[in-house]
Amino acid sequence: MFQLGLLGLAYACMVMLVEGLAARNAPKIHSAGEKCNLKELLALTKHQVEESLTSFDKANGEHLGTWSPGFPELQVHNYSSLNGSKVQCSLVFMAQGLEKILEDQYNLNPADVLLHKNLHNTVSRVKMLKACVENFLKGKCLKKPSPPKMPKYVFDKKQWSHTLLESAKDYLVWLQHKIIVSKAKEANKKKPHVRNTTHHKYFEGSVHHL
Repeated sequence: MFQLGLLGLAYACMVMLVEGLAARNAPKIHSAGEKCNLKELLALTKHQVEESLTSFDKANGEHLGTWSPGFPELQVHNYSSLNGSKVQCSLVFMAQGLEKILEDQYNLNPADVLLHKNLHNTVSRVKMLKACVENFLKGKCLKKPSPPKMPKYVFDKKQWSHTLLESAKDYLVWLQHKIIVSKAKEANKKKPHVRNTTHHKYFEGSVHHL
């Protein structure tokens, strides 16, 4: 009995150790009030979307074409302004769409564990990015967008999902560019004004001789 008790205690300690290591290694989700590395998280999220797109096309077909209605919530141009509230709403919409794709792929490709894992991780990254953007750009998504509606037929579903993933990737490329430009401008504003000491000394000397 004593031996069994020791074995039980050792097993319980091992479980606690494994759970502790898993919790420590798990990605931390930042709340809106916490600091986060926006540039790094944005790059990771974009990479995760690209991984999901590659896995999706491999499982569903390489030539699905484009879902013609598109997704206005994720359509931006180089000259589009960086608005914190709009960005957060777009990221909410993106996460909702990715969740629908994941749910659909569980049914269409139930054995594709890698695809499911990539999509699940992508949803988590997008939600983390939304919280991080809220901290950096401020503002709130005042009117939460309605979840996108997936079409009924299988090929349309695949085309819809492919287009949403492509649109998400393009949106994150745009956001990454805008954030880099915004941070560069912010850094330039904080630089101290350096006085031209050579000209200053020259004029000081000129006044002295006069």
